[in-house]
Amino acid sequence: MVGDRISQLFGPFFSCDSNNLLFHASTGMKRCISAVLTQISAYVCPFWSDRIQEVFGIKCLPREPETPLDPIILRQVYQIFSMMPVQLVKDCGVTDLYISEKMGPSKSYYPNHGYYDPATKSVTLNADIFENPDTPDDFYDENYHFVSRPCQTLLHEFGHSLDAECGELSMKEDWLKLSGWSKDAKPGLKQLIIDEPGMPRVVGEMFYNSKAKFTRFYARRNPWDDWADSFGFYFSGLRDKVPQTKRAYFDSLLKKYSSK
Repeated sequence: MVGDRISQLFGPFFSCDSNNLLFHASTGMKRCISAVLTQISAYVCPFWSDRIQEVFGIKCLPREPETPLDPIILRQVYQIFSMMPVQLVKDCGVTDLYISEKMGPSKSYYPNHGYYDPATKSVTLNADIFENPDTPDDFYDENYHFVSRPCQTLLHEFGHSLDAECGELSMKEDWLKLSGWSKDAKPGLKQLIIDEPGMPRVVGEMFYNSKAKFTRFYARRNPWDDWADSFGFYFSGLRDKVPQTKRAYFDSLLKKYSSK
């Protein structure tokens, strides 16, 4: 609906009731207003892009130059960044955020939602997670609150970036011991296997204690995804999904940001 589109673009400024807006408008009028909205989008997109760079120091770019950025996606990105202290976002060291239209349909478990590239200090997100977001069961807490796929993915990737900036904390003993991570197979340890139809098989890089607790299924893949996922849920509004020992770890690690 046109009204919904206006609300998505300008939510912080005003809202529209899509049930009333243009209810009796002719098809021709709707086309005219849709054309106007296209022009408005061209104006709003730089607003959110500039705002993200001004506040967080991150440049937003299309991964494929021929595909323009969607201002609705940029607005969501700004909202997600706002869930973290501004200085923490900056300390993650990410300089560029790319949105890609060519990463394929978002999967429930196969990791094609986004990735962090330490060589370029950039994060790339699959546009499909914004356009067709799913809500897996493990994105809910016991009170049925849930985190959206875009939110969880962006926070997760920034967890990877902070981990890298801090010298790979995920591979330090004080983190590894929380889930019993080991490079070798041993009695009592398990290895994650993701077998999603139509996608390559993913095998966890390390083994974890079968009694260890995790935020969700995917966090069992390796210590760095365990770390990044715990970081992501810590800031997502579902902090209770982070196991108590890992929550205490991040309470200590991030306490310098608590007053910022």
